[in-house]
Amino acid sequence: MYKVILFGGTTEGRKLADYCDRHQISALVCVASDYGAELVKENLYVKVRPGAMEEQDMEELFRREKPELVIDSTHPYAAAVTENIRQACGAVEIPRIRITRDSQEEKGRGETVWVENAGEAADYLSERPGRVLFTTGTKDLPCFSHMAGFARRAYARVLPDEKALSLCRSLGLKGGQIIAMQGPFSFELNLAILNMTKASYLVTKESGAAGGFAEKLEAARAAGVRTVVIGRPKKEDGVTLKQAMKLLKGFGGSGRRKVFLAGIGMGGPGQLTQEVISCIAGADGVAGARRMVESAAELCQGKEIKTAYKPDEILRWLEENPELEQVAVLYSGDPGFYSGAGAMAELLRKHPENYETVILPGVSSVAFFCARLGMSWEDICLESLHGRQPDLEKRLKDHKKIFLLMGGKNSVSELCGWLVSRGRGRIQVSVGESLSYPEERIVVKTAEEMENQEFHGLCAVLLEDTL
Repeated sequence: MYKVILFGGTTEGRKLADYCDRHQISALVCVASDYGAELVKENLYVKVRPGAMEEQDMEELFRREKPELVIDSTHPYAAAVTENIRQACGAVEIPRIRITRDSQEEKGRGETVWVENAGEAADYLSERPGRVLFTTGTKDLPCFSHMAGFARRAYARVLPDEKALSLCRSLGLKGGQIIAMQGPFSFELNLAILNMTKASYLVTKESGAAGGFAEKLEAARAAGVRTVVIGRPKKEDGVTLKQAMKLLKGFGGSGRRKVFLAGIGMGGPGQLTQEVISCIAGADGVAGARRMVESAAELCQGKEIKTAYKPDEILRWLEENPELEQVAVLYSGDPGFYSGAGAMAELLRKHPENYETVILPGVSSVAFFCARLGMSWEDICLESLHGRQPDLEKRLKDHKKIFLLMGGKNSVSELCGWLVSRGRGRIQVSVGESLSYPEERIVVKTAEEMENQEFHGLCAVLLEDTL
């Protein structure tokens, strides 16, 4: 018996199946085709049942398996299947939730043509010349086959499934008119396909963010193509993917999510370690101050992003996005060296039942700067003036070399002015500005010579008493 029976080979369905796997929730995933089954990973907790079902089949399955919950995450346009699930759940008296997608109808206003169904779209296109790219799936293709010049004008983007390919061929489409790919698709790929087919029209459904609706519209505008959208059958009541995951949390045996606190070095080119690169590439979401996230922008593409540095704000984001199972929180330098990672780790450890915390080291500012200066740093006193007030007078008495992290405008000149006022104007001051970036600047002078020189806020400074 399964705790959950899940319907749908959609993006949401696959994410929910993965969630059940990670949280040790026994689930049966029902999909309509063998190809849909291939997209769901079977394991100890998740099993897959391929094949279409009528209402009676569903009732028999529910009576046999006695699930605690049925989740309908079928496509927004699968109205008949949704109704069958509803009727079957009612007959067996099993709780049911429907996963709904936010409507993006407003994004499609303007040059977009909205129609009620495939037949209406076919009538519209019959009266207008030009090639047509269909991205509605195979179910509606026969409706379009009666369109004037269909076999000559049509290009169909369908799933790479034998049944889909056979249907396209049966409707008269040649190999060059069939694009068999698994979506959703990026703006760039949509644009490339529209340009390749030389389409004048794009036919699609309002499938929401999960179906890549916005990317289709954007590509059509960029290509100068008119979009014909088949509207959703009706507005549905249901829950979002995030809400469903929160509900499922109570069904599982293990709900721990992995949060990596990753040091990205100084942030310039080549600073990321291979371990951190792999961590970001495998993460579902990435958080950090804007400069940190921008430093890893290429690796962050397509991921959920949160630009924040305050621990409570990041934790709130994690709680609001339960679907993010692996998250990378980025910090400059090394997380163990005057980093906000300490406070973040402390906060996460207050919730051991929810989060597993992993710290990944990075190249620290002291290691990087000393390497640039050609010296070792085992005999250096490490301090920070970035939001801290150490007893610098005492440090100067006890140590010949002091490394300082600086923060705030003109902080270097203020430090040098303070040294001069204490009779220490001959101390050698090395300043590293924008370390690791193309605009990196390193200046080495005495405190007297440096007193009126300007640097931006975040700098590394090394004080050396050479007398």
